Amino acid sequence: MKAAKTWALVLMGGGARGLAHVGVIRVLERIGLTPDIVAGTSMGGLVGGLYAAGFSATRMTEMISGLDLEAAMGGPGRPLLRKPRNLFEYILLADTKNRLFTRIGIDKEDAVEAYLRSCVGEVNIEDLPVRFLCNAVDLVSGREIVFTTGKLYRALRATMSLPVVFEPVRRGRMVLMDGGILNSAPVEAARTAGAEVTVLVDIHRPLKRMPREKLKSTFQLVQRTVEVATAASFTERGRHADFVLRVPVDQGVLQFSKPRPIVARGERAAEAGLEDLQKAVGAR
Repeated sequence: MKAAKTWALVLMGGGARGLAHVGVIRVLERIGLTPDIVAGTSMGGLVGGLYAAGFSATRMTEMISGLDLEAAMGGPGRPLLRKPRNLFEYILLADTKNRLFTRIGIDKEDAVEAYLRSCVGEVNIEDLPVRFLCNAVDLVSGREIVFTTGKLYRALRATMSLPVVFEPVRRGRMVLMDGGILNSAPVEAARTAGAEVTVLVDIHRPLKRMPREKLKSTFQLVQRTVEVATAASFTERGRHADFVLRVPVDQGVLQFSKPRPIVARGERAAEAGLEDLQKAVGAR
């Protein structure tokens, strides 16, 4: 199936909620509708980057569920504290382990970046079969950085650097963090890349009042700050999309324990909105 217009699939950030993007991609694969451009932020950037690199929804689901984890690690491995249940637990634990070693003066390779490199290799973004872009925030300048060239694994590592959870990425004079802090829906970047129609997969969770007693630890305060900033960003950026596919997922950012139901939510939402999506991009 071909679209009459050049269109971009925009996958917003949202931590565990971003797993819904895999379900949306599964439906697009089923009907043979491939976007010309994939743009993503944070978890949307990770899923979108893997997709643009040729990873199928089935393969991504297997990674999420940990079915090919040992193969990707090159053997049984010895992860910190316990065996992780899926890809995302692995990278969380690996990063924690890396930081513990760093504190005692042992120079270790960034474990998350190394894992992403093992997944996608040395491919450059500009050489991917589907055009791809993702964003990050440079804490030094306060500006959004959009990756359209360079090593894919490095761009993915930068876009998913959620504050407190992951170490920031240092590139030259830049200190890069999760793109969702400033722009959780890179619609305009996709349009700049050449998209005539932008299709945004909306996984944001409406901001709710949080009881004061739950804002105690530094982590809770930072996480809430990111949620507030992301909500404001989406309100401003999301409205510029030509078509919005809403996937309601009431899931915490780090709640990866049951990934398949989240993927299934994305699949159901895509099936329900498929006819309107096809009309939006002129598919036939």
